[in-house]
Amino acid sequence: MFSISKPAYIISTVDALIIIFSTMYFLTSVTGNTMYLILLTIWFLFVIMLALYSKKNYEPKPFKIKDVYYLFEGVAIGSIIAAMPVAALKFNIITILVPVMNAIVIFALLLIFRALLFICAIVFKRAKNVLIVGAGQDGKLIAEEIQQKPELSLKVVGFLDDNMNTIEDEDSTIPILGLTCDSEAVIKDNNVDIVIIAVKSRMDSAILTDLVKGIPLGVKVWRMPKFYEKITHKYFVSKMTVNWLFYACVRKKALLYAYIKRFCDIVSSILIMLITSPISLIAAIGIKLSDFGPVFYTQTRIGRFGKPFKMIKFRTMYQDKVEDDFDEDLNEIHADDKRIMPFCKILRKFHIDEIPQMINVLRGEMSIVGPRPVREEVYYDNKERVPFWECRNWVHPGWCGWQQVNVCDPTSEERLEYDLYYIKHRNIIWEFMIVILYITKVITGRCK
Repeated sequence: MFSISKPAYIISTVDALIIIFSTMYFLTSVTGNTMYLILLTIWFLFVIMLALYSKKNYEPKPFKIKDVYYLFEGVAIGSIIAAMPVAALKFNIITILVPVMNAIVIFALLLIFRALLFICAIVFKRAKNVLIVGAGQDGKLIAEEIQQKPELSLKVVGFLDDNMNTIEDEDSTIPILGLTCDSEAVIKDNNVDIVIIAVKSRMDSAILTDLVKGIPLGVKVWRMPKFYEKITHKYFVSKMTVNWLFYACVRKKALLYAYIKRFCDIVSSILIMLITSPISLIAAIGIKLSDFGPVFYTQTRIGRFGKPFKMIKFRTMYQDKVEDDFDEDLNEIHADDKRIMPFCKILRKFHIDEIPQMINVLRGEMSIVGPRPVREEVYYDNKERVPFWECRNWVHPGWCGWQQVNVCDPTSEERLEYDLYYIKHRNIIWEFMIVILYITKVITGRCK
């Protein structure tokens, strides 16, 4: 599942058309062969769009000046990579200048298009009114999430709730507008566009009848967990939603996915080791010369279904400073940490120390994408403290994951929400995008 909204689909479609027409216009000076021109255009389109996606240009968010830089960075990186085959086949001044001019025009047109959208949004776009059925903990949670995301252009007008105790004890800044039997009048009076059902227990037939009668057909109705996923890209963890997740994991389609994923893991891990072999060799020599200790460091982590395994890394700390109970995924390490060998600081910054985990992937202990594995102590502690924590181990742990590309320092509860969101929506194409996002963050030094 791609984390991209409907407006972003429209933006990406217009972006794709701009890239296609600009690229075809400029590359006609490089080749007169129509088929070659079409292939080059498709290649440029794929690489530039991938670069734009990796820089999160298609996520709903408040506009900031740095977004202009991210747009430029995406176009520039994509154009440089896309132009490499052109320059390799025919290297001259034209094959250098043409991609540069193409990149400038694409960036300018994309920026103008976004500026027009921004102006139209300010002038014409009306915030959609949201009514939440259920003023309990779940209802207040989704209301807070909506209020924290003004870029969604949503306004919570109030709650409906049949629990009189909830109404009497209400301390929220958002008002309770009535009972479910008042839904028709409340929706009409407040011009409601979206209704979110945030009732924990099953509703009886009388309440359901009130809502069916009171909600016009033109109003969108969402279950709270589904809407929570849509706006946060995290999974809403509860007894009911975990039951739904169970059925998603054991359906027949999951078996075919498992075989395809394993094949992709084997191929990807081999390719990554081959591509990074020069870097790995330099890393191994540097580590060995730093204190003449072992090159690799292993630590027991928890794998699928709670089975422990030895995760392999390049050793980056002095041999006498290595701590068996240290979990780099949970404990912050400062750049000036005296335990880290000077040469290895760059290995850690760009996650080069994690390349040996491809061996774990080949062994079947890990996957390329999945929840990050944790130590046994962390696993059992969270299993007792965090409800449904063990559910994240229904799949193989990953070299990279959905949580890593979204947030750097999550709580255990937040980590679980991201991991279960991945488990529910995982598919090969989306996992490929996660890898691209992760590699982009690593290369730019933004992944911690």
